[in-house]
Order: sequence, then structure tokens, then C-alpha cells
Amino acid sequence: MKTFVTASLACALFSLWTFYVGAQATTPALPPAPLPAMLSHAQSVFIGNAGDQENADCLRAYNGFFAGVDALHQFKLVADPLDADLVVELHYEISLAGSRVSGEDSSRQFRAVLIDRKTHIVVWSLTEQSNYAHFQKNRDKNLDTVVAALVHDFAALVSSQPAPPDNKSKAHRGIGR
Repeated sequence: MKTFVTASLACALFSLWTFYVGAQATTPALPPAPLPAMLSHAQSVFIGNAGDQENADCLRAYNGFFAGVDALHQFKLVADPLDADLVVELHYEISLAGSRVSGEDSSRQFRAVLIDRKTHIVVWSLTEQSNYAHFQKNRDKNLDTVVAALVHDFAALVSSQPAPPDNKSKAHRGIGR
């Protein structure tokens, strides 16, 4: 029995060592993929509210996001999506996983979906989550924090310079000359 325990322990240690050594192996870092060009080239933006128009939190999030993007002074905000280079749909969702009945707090998710106006293709999506608060003051604070994070994420995304692809062929780099 003692031999069996010793062998089992040795096997377990060998497995852990193998896992550790494998985890230490370096994999080459992938180069960053280029961002859709329209994100850095858009000059006009339409912001649409795809949430519940009668929900005060949803309207507050829309107004806060609109004001935040306007404060960037990077885009002309337009009232008609046909005049925009980029359409942003703001979504407000409440998770059904938690509920007051079960005693768990439900979480709220806010998404800014960036859409190419011409093709109607989603080019990017930004998501932030917050917990639902029972007191209005805390709910407003959480909502303001999430909206500020979405504006920050949006600003960081659209101000990024797309990484140009490395399209230099090895055949034209003087190999074999």
C-alpha cells in the first residue's frame, strides 16, 4: 500500500511539473489585428437609444453617453442616421439571473454597438456591467460610472490608429541577391 501511495504521489508531482513547464513555454505574441478603418475616420456620429424609452435609467444612460461623446469634440453628432459616418446603438439590459425574490442583486449591462451606416454591419461592440442598486442614489452613481466607462472605451477605440498590415513580401526584401 505504501508503494502505491508513493507511486501515486510521484505521478501527481510529475504531472504538476509537466503542467508548470508547459505553462512556462513562451508562445509568440500575436500582432494586433487592424481596427476597422471607419472607426478612426468617422467624422459624424448618430447615437440611437435601443433601450426602453420609458425607463429612467435607460434615458439617463443615453443622455450621459450622448453628452460624453459630445464632450470629446471629435465628432459632429447628427440627428439623422443617414447623415452619419458611424451609428452607435446604446443598449440597456438587465440580467435575469439575479432577482429580488432570490435575494441576489441583478446586474445591468450597457452596450454600445457601433454600426457601419452604409452596410448596417456591426463593426464593434463595447460592453460595461454594473450591479443593480436598491437605493436610487447608488443606482445613479453606478449608472454614471458605467456610462463614463463606455465613453472612455469608445474614445480609446476611435482614437486608436489602425495597425497597418505588414504587406512587405519576403521575395522583395533582397533575399537571394
